Amino acid sequence: MLSKQCIKIGSTALVLFAALAVGGCATTTLYRATAEDTRDLSPSQARKLLMKSAQTDDWCRDPRTVSVTYEKVEISCEKGTVSKRSFLFSEAPAPVFIFKSVLGGLGEVSSTCVNASGGGENCMFFWGGGRPSPEARDLVKAWYVLARAAAAYPAQEAAFERAAQSYRGAAVKPQLPEEAVRYKVQAELAVQQKRFDDAVDLYDQALGIAPWWPAGHYNRGLILGEQQDYQGGILALQKYLKLEPAASNARAVQLKIYQWESLVPRTTK
Repeated sequence: MLSKQCIKIGSTALVLFAALAVGGCATTTLYRATAEDTRDLSPSQARKLLMKSAQTDDWCRDPRTVSVTYEKVEISCEKGTVSKRSFLFSEAPAPVFIFKSVLGGLGEVSSTCVNASGGGENCMFFWGGGRPSPEARDLVKAWYVLARAAAAYPAQEAAFERAAQSYRGAAVKPQLPEEAVRYKVQAELAVQQKRFDDAVDLYDQALGIAPWWPAGHYNRGLILGEQQDYQGGILALQKYLKLEPAASNARAVQLKIYQWESLVPRTTK
């Protein structure tokens, strides 16, 4: 016989997940992303996947803006009771996909929750429906990749600052290492073939080897801007200017930054 808690299940996420603690009335599927099943997902691909999947959750069905920076994701809804939500990758480095199917007085009630701790009461994202949401699994995988990238970001920025100082002070500028040249050529081919996500990833690979490479930051920034990732484009162009403050196109680049600043969603400012 079903427990009273299961019989009284309602339709909201909070009530649904509160009932799941009672045994004998629910089936549960958990999913945690791993390095193995995200190894082919680059940060730029993960960013797009996270933005796409986050727009499908049921907390806000109204038109919304989803923005992702290196440190957080922000969602702003135009209508509804939840107007804005913000999550730091550092506070939820490995969110959990939880699918719960509950049999109660209303029949079978199912939903999918994504949260940080594995519990059900505080869903970061929520989907209703009778089967596990594929968007929830996508979100967890994308989040895992971006959280790992966010954890590495401070060290990468410190490395860039050291490289930039050394580069500006060098009387003879260093040559691009051969492995970085390889990624550079592949990135240029990807741009020609309009594979812009691949191009960004390849420039990232080259800049991981030679963070002092001005043209790499410049080209990467332009591609991000074309993809309407204005925040990422601004950061890349700012690095270019830090490396080449007296470049012949420095003024034009600064004006481009000013333009893009007006296009960055309000939630990221």
